[in-house]
Parts: sequence; C-alpha cells; structure tokens
Amino acid sequence: MAPSVDDSSWVRRKKGFLSLGKDKEVEEIADSLSRYVQVLTLHQTVQTGEGSKSFSDPPPKYEPANLTLIPFDRNPHFVDREDVFKQIDESFKVKKGSQPKAALFGLGGIGKSQIALEYCFRRKERDPECSVFWVHAATLARFEETYKRIGIECGIIAQEEESQVDAVTLVQNWLEIRHDSRWLMVVDNIDDAEVFFKEPMRNKRTLSQCIPRTGKGSILFTTRSRDIAVDLILPMQPIPVPVLTKSEGAELLRSRVPGDHSKEHIVELLKELEYIPLAITQAAAFMSKRRKSIPQYLELYRKSDSARVRMLSYEFSDHGRQYNSMESVAKTWIISFESIRRGNPRSADLLSLMCYFDRHAIPAALLCRDDEDELDFDDAVAVLCAFSLVESDEAGASFDMHNLVQLATKLWLIDEKKGEEDKWASEALNSLARNFPAPLHHTTPEYWQRGSNFLPHAQLILAHPFKGQQDDLSLARAALLYSMARYLHWRGAVMEAKAKNEESLEIRERILGEKHPDTLRSMGQLAWMYPWISMEEESVHLGERCLKLRREVLGEDDPETIDCLSDLAMAYQMQEKLELAESMQRKAYEASKRVLGPEHLDTLNCLSHLASVLDDMGRYEEAEATMRKVISIKTRVLGEENSSIFSEMHNLAFNLEHQGKYKESEEVYRKTLVLKTKLYGKTHVETVLTLANLVLLLVNQMKWSDVAELSVWFDGEAELLQEKEKDNPRLRSAMHTLRRFSFRLPGYEPSESSDAGYSYDESEEELVAIPERTEDLMVEGSHSKLTRVA
Repeated sequence: MAPSVDDSSWVRRKKGFLSLGKDKEVEEIADSLSRYVQVLTLHQTVQTGEGSKSFSDPPPKYEPANLTLIPFDRNPHFVDREDVFKQIDESFKVKKGSQPKAALFGLGGIGKSQIALEYCFRRKERDPECSVFWVHAATLARFEETYKRIGIECGIIAQEEESQVDAVTLVQNWLEIRHDSRWLMVVDNIDDAEVFFKEPMRNKRTLSQCIPRTGKGSILFTTRSRDIAVDLILPMQPIPVPVLTKSEGAELLRSRVPGDHSKEHIVELLKELEYIPLAITQAAAFMSKRRKSIPQYLELYRKSDSARVRMLSYEFSDHGRQYNSMESVAKTWIISFESIRRGNPRSADLLSLMCYFDRHAIPAALLCRDDEDELDFDDAVAVLCAFSLVESDEAGASFDMHNLVQLATKLWLIDEKKGEEDKWASEALNSLARNFPAPLHHTTPEYWQRGSNFLPHAQLILAHPFKGQQDDLSLARAALLYSMARYLHWRGAVMEAKAKNEESLEIRERILGEKHPDTLRSMGQLAWMYPWISMEEESVHLGERCLKLRREVLGEDDPETIDCLSDLAMAYQMQEKLELAESMQRKAYEASKRVLGPEHLDTLNCLSHLASVLDDMGRYEEAEATMRKVISIKTRVLGEENSSIFSEMHNLAFNLEHQGKYKESEEVYRKTLVLKTKLYGKTHVETVLTLANLVLLLVNQMKWSDVAELSVWFDGEAELLQEKEKDNPRLRSAMHTLRRFSFRLPGYEPSESSDAGYSYDESEEELVAIPERTEDLMVEGSHSKLTRVA
C-alpha cells in the first residue's frame, strides 16, 4: 500500500498511517532480500571459480573436498575411547537426506574435545574426500571468528573484506548449497544455552540458526550440559563421556610420565584424581616440571585440602585447548560455575552449599529451603546434574559430587566469592541443626534412616573452622550436638555421645542460662547417659539438679519433668538404692499414666523401668508379670518385631533364668538373638549382650556342645569388634564374658580370627553388671541387662 504520486495528500497520509504496524514485516523482508543477494553473489563467485573481491583473482589451489580446517594437531597422548567412537558412528547412521548429528556431553575436563579431535583424524583417514571443519562456540566472537577463517580458507571471502561481509551466512549457505562433497563439522564448547540459542550476532541471527543443515554434512557437538545436548540433536539421544577406565587412565599417565612406575602407585593416583583425564594430565605436568615421582606427588596432594586446592590450580599448557592458554582443573570447572551462576543463580547456591557436606549421598532435605517451591528446587538441581557436577540417585532424594569438583568449588568461593565461605558453611550447619532427627523417647525406622543419612555430613560440618564465635551459630552447633549425641548413644558410640552432649550443655548454659528449656534438655540427656559409662554419682548429681529446675520452669506434670524423674530413679537403681528407685519409678509411672495415658510409650517405658527395679529386688514374679504386660501392650500397638520390644524380651529371659525356668528362658533368648541379629547384625552391642547371656545360661546347664556352636559367632569380625569396644564399656564387658566362657572350653580350639588380638585381666573375678539399652531403633526405657559373673 505504498503511496503513489497521483494520490491526494489525505490518501497518502492514510496509507502512511496504515503502514505503521508493518515495521516488523518490512524488516523481515529486507533481511530476506539481503540473504538472497548474498546467496546470488556466492553463486556467482563459486560458479566462476573466483574469489569474492575480484572476478580476476585465481581460483583456490585445492579442491573443497580436501579441506581439513582443524586448529590443532593430533594428540599423541590420546588413549582409545572406543565405546564413545562407536556411539558417534551409530548416531551418524540416519536415513538418506537427514542430517547426521551427535552430541558429546560430560564434566569439564572429561575429554570431550579430545575425543572430537581424534574422531576428526580417524574420519579423514577412513574418508579422504570428506572435508573437516572445527567451530568454537563458547562465545559469539569465537564463533564468528572461526566461520570467517573457514570462509577465507575456502575462498568464499577475501581476507581484506572479512569485516565488511556477513561471513557466517556466506559459509552456512556455501556448506548447505554449493559444497557437493561430504563434510564433518565439530561445534565445540556449547556450554551456555543463552549464548547459543538466544543471543543474536551482528547479523541478528543466533548461533543455533547458523549451523548448516544438509544431509551432506555431519555435525558433532560438544557441551558440558546434558540439557543442551538434548536440545541440539532431538530426537536422538546425546552421548555421555565417562571417566577413563583403569587401563585407559594408566595408559594416559604412563604416556605423560615416562619411567618405571609401580602399578600400585599408579592406581593410587588415579583413584585420587577420579580417573578424570584433565586432572591426570595436570598431575603429569606438575610431576614433570617439579621432577616429582608419583609417591612424592601423592604425599604432597594428601597433606591437606588446601594443598589439593593449590595443586588443582596448577596451570599448564594442554593439547587441544585455546591458543596460548594455560589451563588447570580448577579454571576449567570455574568456567562451568560461572555459566551456571549466570543461567540459574539458585543452582550456583546449591553447588556452594554442597561443598560443606560430605560429598556422598547428600540428602535433598538438607538442600531444599523450607519455603522453596519443589519445582524450582528440581530445576536448580537438574542444571547441576546436566553439567555432570552432581549425580542424583534414581529417586532424586540424594546427590553425589566428585571430590575434585567439591574442592574446585571451594576454591571458586575463596577466590571469586570472597567472604562467602563461612556463609555457606553456616547455612550447612543450620540446615543440619534443623533436620537432624531430634531425640525421641520412642524412635522409629525413619528416625534411624535419617540419622544414618545425616551423620557423615554432621561430623564434617562440626569440624569446619568457623571464623569468630557468633551466638546464633554456636546455638545451632549446640542443637546439632544434642541431637547427634542421642543418635550416637543408640549406635553404641557412648563415649563420643557423652562428649558431644557435654559440649552442647556448655554452649547452651553459657548463652541461654541454666533455666532455658534447651539447656535443661541437654542437661537431662547427659544425666541419662552417665550411668551407661559407670558414672552413677555424676548422674544422680546432675539428675537431681535437672529435676529441680524442670519442676520450677516446666511444672510437676510436664512430660519432660516426669521423664527426668524416671531417669533419676534409674540412676538410684544403679547405685543399688532400690527402695528409693522403686518409689520414684512408681511416681513417674502414675504421673505419666495420668498425663499421657496408660498405653503411651513413655508410660510403658516407666513401667519397664519399674519391672527392672522389681527384678533387682528379687521380686521376680511381680517383675515377670509387669514385663509381660509391657510386651503385650507394645506388641499390640507396634507389632511383634518392633525393635522396642527386643530389649523387653531379653530382660524377660533374664528374669525367667532367675526363677529357674531355664528352658523358657533359653527359648526367649534364642528368639531375641535371631531378631536382633536380623536387625542390628552380629557385632551390635545389643546382639552381643543377648549372646553373652545365652552363653552364660548354657554354661550353667553344662550344654557344652551348644556353647561350642555359638563360639564361632564372631569368626572374621575380630577387627570390627576391637574398634567398637574402644568406645563402649558395655560391649567390652559382654565380650569379656564371651572370652571367658566361649573361647576357653575343654577340647575347643578357636579359630585365629575368632579371638585374634584380644586380651583380658585374668585376675578379674567379677564382671560389673551394666544395664543396657538398645542402640538402634530403640525406645527409651528399654534396657538389656548383663548378668553378674561370680
């Protein structure tokens, strides 16, 4: 609707007004016309065999089919990655007319570009008529630069005109339309989706729009991101590049560090470097320059995290990398970190947070914020997984990191994000303090699963050297220590549990004061722990103080006050003040029954404690009836094989033995032993306690053959038991019993493994009886006794 000279002024104004909304269409038409002009110019140039500047220029000295435009020579240290090459060839098998495409993805430094480079040379050997081109796609500028080089080398544009023409479009059109022979193009380092798919070049088109599309040409992409790889070649599947195999890693190391190296040292180094090619090459460069042997390198590397970080930052010149660029593992991954930070800041935050947990099985619960949208969290994690920096389990419930990635991320935080190291360490501590399962009076399988999942991360963050002492961080530490202490006690690490509880109490009392409920919780838990490590006097003293403060702060009928009363009664029982213990336990039981109800597990625990006191007082029948009542109710409420019942069963067998009901006692012991072994394993303190009491019962009945059968129980477990005994007096006591009665029978020769490395005091005439609680899946109040040995 262009105005004509014959139109009146009013008609010309009307047509001009109506054309205002057509700017975009006009722009698109102009762009198309521009492309057509360039194509026509290209056709004219190629048809005459002349250059772009002058039709009188001589034609190129080579045929296009002979082109090999790769900016690197062949890597003499390349080790075969045959599986990957086979997958590339398979991906290139497409229907005639379709474009063969493949995409390699994997962790930075895993060898994607080296594989692509080697593939180019192998392809050229197999098919000499195939032209090969290499395009850098990390940035717009590098992409345009490599396209210009192709244009100049192929005679499509003259070097003096490179700044005046759209070289990218000319090269694309030439490969799509005029190049008659087969060709292979490697598009390397497509690591930023924003740059490749969205940012326009000077010709107003994106990089992705300028990739030649024709069945004559094959494209091999490399990227660190699986997500990008999927977008590049849909509906085909991208090819993951794995770490080197043990043999490939050894071959690479030997080619880089000639000499006579032991197989053991090579394997040690490869394990430390996680079979990552760039890390192996970097270590080789370091050893060559510093004249270090593999053992000397390992000694330096293992000194500390800071030493490993420094060595990961060691720069060297790597084959097939950017011109005149010194590389390092740290620098390579920092490129990924920065790309992630630009594209998804939450992903970068998660990566930073993960640095301060153990690198194995990091629970999603420790990473996801309370108010965070689940889809946002999943998207952020997916980015890290796509870059191969993090690996997820099938359910997405936990994540693993490469050790080297974790170290490099810490370096990134130290160098690039100064001041943020403690920020993320603090967030890790607070997350663990919130999520580590709090002490429960009636534990559940979920409690133990979460505790097992979180424990390695908690131990690591507690060792972090925080700068300064802030009260909020100290209180988070105290909360974590308090929860860990109970869990460790159940596991049997009672001395470690005591130390952590004492630190928790010290922090809370110093900052919050002795009357704060959190302080009283640490105080009460410590008083409860002391008797199990023969600290009855300390338990009574601290228990009396805690009970007085709880009555003052919480009131007489608060469940925590009642619980403290029951624990104090247990401490008196261990001092053999049985009448006082009975009176206090009855008060605790009646109060709990009134406040919580007769079948509440806290109430049943008080009743279980009372039965234990009655047994110690010699009131066996009354104790038996009480025990059976507790077992009956718990079985009905929790099920027959619930772990909280196992110690009740053990103590019932103990009581039946006192009454001379040996057959019934043995049956209950054996059933309990089977159940505990199934749940805890053979070397768990609870299992060992039941085994020890069963052996004592059999010895008293002179059943030597039965004892001999049980004497091989710990074959192959000596080393593990020795380690466990160091931190558990109750386990030591039980094992002492077993050594005296199980492994020194007439006519029985124990295997070397069954008693290897053990010793005991021959002069000791009596084992101290230490009431025991189960460690794992345990309900507070249950305890398995160990018989006195006269």
